[in-house]
Amino acid sequence: MRIVYTVLDGRMSGGQVICGNIMTTACDSGHDVCLVTPNRGEFTDELAEKNIDVYTIPMERTFHFYQAIVFARFLRDWNADLVHCHAAVTGTILARIGAKIAGVPLISHVHIENKFSDVYWIRKLQIILYNLTANFVDHILAISNATKLSLVNQGITDNRITVIHNGVQIPEKVVDVAEIKQIKKSLGLKADSKIIGMVARLCPIKGQKEFIYSAHNICDDFSDVEFVIIGEDYEFNGEFRNELQELVDNLGLVNVVHFLGYRNDVKNILSCFDVFVLPSWIEGFPVTILEAMAARKPVVATDVGGVSEIISNYQTGLLIPEKDVLRLTVAIVSLLNDSRKASLISETGYRYVLNNFSHDHMWTQISRLYELYE
Repeated sequence: MRIVYTVLDGRMSGGQVICGNIMTTACDSGHDVCLVTPNRGEFTDELAEKNIDVYTIPMERTFHFYQAIVFARFLRDWNADLVHCHAAVTGTILARIGAKIAGVPLISHVHIENKFSDVYWIRKLQIILYNLTANFVDHILAISNATKLSLVNQGITDNRITVIHNGVQIPEKVVDVAEIKQIKKSLGLKADSKIIGMVARLCPIKGQKEFIYSAHNICDDFSDVEFVIIGEDYEFNGEFRNELQELVDNLGLVNVVHFLGYRNDVKNILSCFDVFVLPSWIEGFPVTILEAMAARKPVVATDVGGVSEIISNYQTGLLIPEKDVLRLTVAIVSLLNDSRKASLISETGYRYVLNNFSHDHMWTQISRLYELYE
């Protein structure tokens, strides 16, 4: 079968990770695949290394309907059997219209609660178009029950939405102490430091500022800790990254907070974390939390979106309210002070991801949908 995948951005984020893993497995299973994206970046670079074809069609603007016609023409020329759309609102609307014109079935994969324009009339039109084009879709997949509920609240019929949780690759081996020391050295971290880290694109809703304020609090009581922030500022052209650096400078944390930018070796770096943190304000079903748990790391995260579908408080991780620096600090410190508790949470979390959120489990459900179009 020939499957076209679409994303809203060629740069890397959680949705792209899931899309890429699905594409790779589909390819390995004998399907012909390609990606359509409005731009290129780290994600498309990784696909190119795997010899997966990438095509550029700018479908990131809601009312550029002629791009839907361009997409329809592409689907016909490429002889597509199916579209698997991973784009956000704007790209999803145009992909649905294009697939409808071309007569190609489409699966719409929703990775987070939809964000519409802040301009009132544009927002209203976007919601109308999104809900209307949902009628063109063969299957709507939500990555969490919370994401499904957000779609229902938006006006999409409940029985049209199927929940398929994200899944991640489970590491085959535990990274040993010698390798961890080498990774720390390569990152400029001290060999004997405890590492608290987070992985997310740099933007306010991911909670990097709360993480930094918490780091300041923790450094008052611990002298052997360092903090790692992995992620790039895609949305604000580096301005938010500069704000974070200025905050670090003002708090006197220059030697203990490290910005690593985008990394394609996150799974290796996770092995040197003692605590993984994700203090987001909004989430769908975070891939980074799953990867941290798969790496046997204790997780502290905010109770937003589908996070509580992954983390059972005090069992598979610690849940805190969003934007609460004090509670974030207390949760991290509790794990630093109690290695037995941290180890128990890590192992319970690992087993939970292994049994419920592996890539193989996700692929089994998606491949059953694909079989409907063969």
